[in-house]
Amino acid sequence: MVPTLQERAGHALAVLHRARAGGERFVGAFLPGASARRMQAAALADEWSAANLEARHDSGRLWVVLGDGASLGLGASTREMSFVSLVAEALAGDGTAWRVVNLAADGAGIDDVLARQLPELAELTADDPADLVTCIVGAADVRSRPRANEARLRALLAALPEGAVVATLPPVGSTRSSAALNASVRNEAARRGLRVADVWDASPRRGRWYGASYQPNDVGHARWAAAVLAAARGDAVDRDASGAATG
Repeated sequence: MVPTLQERAGHALAVLHRARAGGERFVGAFLPGASARRMQAAALADEWSAANLEARHDSGRLWVVLGDGASLGLGASTREMSFVSLVAEALAGDGTAWRVVNLAADGAGIDDVLARQLPELAELTADDPADLVTCIVGAADVRSRPRANEARLRALLAALPEGAVVATLPPVGSTRSSAALNASVRNEAARRGLRVADVWDASPRRGRWYGASYQPNDVGHARWAAAVLAAARGDAVDRDASGAATG
């Protein structure tokens, strides 16, 4: 089948994104600390931009990823070690074709998902709904203003499509505040038909803090992948409002 002009343009743009990502990774290898991290984030964004262009024209079940830099793969040693890549590999393990469109952005918070990523999701799924939507966001919000997030979080959960996978939030600030916020996540998710991945409960306590966002290391990404995959497949442990396992 001869590619359409739009498909050929998309392929050419994907090649350019990947070339730029390679340059960003090369330069980042010679830079210290925060500068290297910025180059890694730019490279991951370009790699996903290339993959997204191709996924839009591919066939297969559609997974749309919403969130912050962790969903791009920040903190992992390579994009292949990120939780999104690990979950995609597992989903394809039964022979089902999947395509991933990753709308996450480094530094994104709850407001960014509401204002930018959800409208992109709506446009992308205007004709056919996504088979899976995941949204892991809020680490930056909880860290910067731990007492001002519940209403915004409720608005986000209300805007997600039924069946979407959402995540618990990190234990930042007081244990009581974190527990209350996660109780709200679980209650709202149950009320709205969403699925909860307890990524923070599954995470090792040693990760990496970059600015206002938490990024797991390779071990953390692997554990996030297990939690997200369990929720996506409906195997997640049922918990009561306090977070305790039930049944």
